[in-house]
Amino acid sequence: AKETNLGPQRLSGVLKRSFDILLSPYTIRNILRHYNVRCRKYKTANGNRRYKANLDGYKPFEFWQIDAKYVADKSALPPEAYAAIFKNKLPQFQFTAIDVKTRIRFIAYAHSLSFNNGLSFMLLVESWLRAFGIRQRMFFQTDNGNEFGGRASSRKRKTMQRFIFDGLNVSLLNIPPGEKQANAYVERSHRTDDEEFYALNLSKSTSTRSFLKMAQDWIYTYNYERPHYGANIAGKTPVEALQSFHSLCHPAIGAMPVVNLERLNMHMEEVFNLTQIPWDNSPRNIMKLNDTMAY
Repeated sequence: AKETNLGPQRLSGVLKRSFDILLSPYTIRNILRHYNVRCRKYKTANGNRRYKANLDGYKPFEFWQIDAKYVADKSALPPEAYAAIFKNKLPQFQFTAIDVKTRIRFIAYAHSLSFNNGLSFMLLVESWLRAFGIRQRMFFQTDNGNEFGGRASSRKRKTMQRFIFDGLNVSLLNIPPGEKQANAYVERSHRTDDEEFYALNLSKSTSTRSFLKMAQDWIYTYNYERPHYGANIAGKTPVEALQSFHSLCHPAIGAMPVVNLERLNMHMEEVFNLTQIPWDNSPRNIMKLNDTMAY
């Protein structure tokens, strides 16, 4: 418990999976209390109401919650981890996408919270999933931040939907303004990042390259090794949950590379021909992006 900072329920799962030792979480709780061992908490719940999704109504990879997180959060990180971000010039923004059905999650990083980075991340997620044979319509739900095009009524958001995502069979959704709890799954995953990754590993990162490698190891752990205990998961890892829904997807789908979005942007603009989209004005007869251009 001291090494992993895991609570009784997760420790019970680890002992069973790694050592084939079956102990009740309540027994482990009593042992930890006896030795006065407690999980270190860096962030507390704010008490807001939570939205409950009808998970039975979704297929795997159908509904995604996408968000951007400011990594350098002084209130959520220990001092040495917070200082390492600026000392080693690490990316300060994390872009996250989570499938609410299986909890499979993808992340990428950037030094700025720009629209180009937000768009590139959504296109990266879409391209990765399509490469694994996911052909169904997908829904990408985001907040109303400028990095994702703003509110549903904004011109940029409508232009994204019409000229990019309609051709990719993706629908963009917005949460109600000011209600982050509507993106509860991705917001809760940020807390897991703080407690189980950033608080423990940021101070060990000496460069962006080493940090991205650590992040790749973390997302592998999250998708393939870390058990989850939410609705419809029951102690499975996200990839195990995917297989339990009788999905035929290759299990490598959970290993999307963790990239620096600023370095990816130039390639996205070439592949998707984004410079031809009328962001500021709308000339007549402009062609939408077709499937050939997208691929």
